[in-house]
Amino acid sequence: MLAERSPSRSTRPEAIQIPGPFQSLVDRSIAAWHTINYRRSEEERLAVINDKARLLRSFQSLEDLFRRRDYWFFQLRESFMRQKALLKWDPSRLDEYILLPISYGFINNQDCFFSLLLTREHPDPKATDLVQIQQDLKNEKWTYVWVDWTCMPQLPRTELEQEYFNRMLQYIHMLVRDCAYEWRFPAFEPRGWIIFEVAEYVLNHKNFIWTDDNRPFINHIIQMTRDGVRPVMEKYGYRCARQGDVNLVIGWLELSIILFKILPDDVDVRQEIRDWIDAPHTGGFDIIAPGPEILGNGLSIDKVNGIISYQGKTYRFTPVYQLTSHA
Repeated sequence: MLAERSPSRSTRPEAIQIPGPFQSLVDRSIAAWHTINYRRSEEERLAVINDKARLLRSFQSLEDLFRRRDYWFFQLRESFMRQKALLKWDPSRLDEYILLPISYGFINNQDCFFSLLLTREHPDPKATDLVQIQQDLKNEKWTYVWVDWTCMPQLPRTELEQEYFNRMLQYIHMLVRDCAYEWRFPAFEPRGWIIFEVAEYVLNHKNFIWTDDNRPFINHIIQMTRDGVRPVMEKYGYRCARQGDVNLVIGWLELSIILFKILPDDVDVRQEIRDWIDAPHTGGFDIIAPGPEILGNGLSIDKVNGIISYQGKTYRFTPVYQLTSHA
C-alpha cells in the first residue's frame, strides 16, 4: 500500500512588496514626526500624530494629497546639503522629502529652516545664495528645509498642482512665523514678500536683530504701525512678482500689526490668536462660518470680513482667508 504523499512545498521565496515612492514618502514622514520637537504635551503629541497619520495613510496618491491643505513638503537636510543648485520641485523625486502637517506644533525653529523666494524663474542660478546657506547650516542642527522653489510645485503646473499651490500659499505666514530662517537681502528693493517676511520676524519675536539689509524694512514696518500698511506700501512702491499676492501680503501685515498694537507685550498670546485664526473651521477648510468668533478677554475676530473688535474698538484688515492667488 502506497503511503499518501504530503503536499509539496514551493521553494520559491514569497514576493517582497516594495512600497512605491508615495508610500515611502508617507512611511518616512510618519516616522519623522516622532522625532520632531513637538511644542505641546506628550499625550497631545501622540494623539495628534495618530490623527494625522491616519489621514495621510488614507491618501493613495500624490493627487489625493494635492486636493487638501494638510501637509507641507520639506526637503531633507542631507538632500539640501549635497545639491549643487537649488532643486526645482519635482514629483519624481519624492525621496528628497518628508511631509509635515500644517497643524501647530510640528513645524518649529529647532527642526525646520525656511527661505522664501517666490520667483517665476530659477531664483539662484549661480548657486551663490545656496553655497552661503549651506555653509551656515553646517554648524546648525536643522533637519528639514523649506524653500518654495524646492518644496512647492512650480510652473508649469497641472491644474491640481495649481490648486495645491494656491491653497498653501495662503498659509506661508505660518512657516515664516514658526521656522528658523536667515536672510541676505540684496540692495534695497521694495518687494512685498520681503517686508512681509521681516514683519513676521520682528512682530512675532520678543527679540530681533537689526542689520544693514533689514533696517529699511524694519523702519517701514514701524511706519506702518502709525500710518497703516497700504499707505506705506504705496509710498515706497512695494510690489510682488505675482500681482495676485499683493492683497495676501497686505492682509497678513495688517493683521499682524493690529494684534501687535492691541497686545504689544504678549508675543505668546498673539501667537495663540494667530493659530486660532489659521485653523480651519468645522466642515472643511474652504467653508468658513459667517459671523464673529469670540476668543475671550473682549476680543472677537470675524476673519471672513476682516474685522477685529477689542475693548470697544474696531479694527479692519484686508480679508485674506477666501482669497485665491493666481500665478
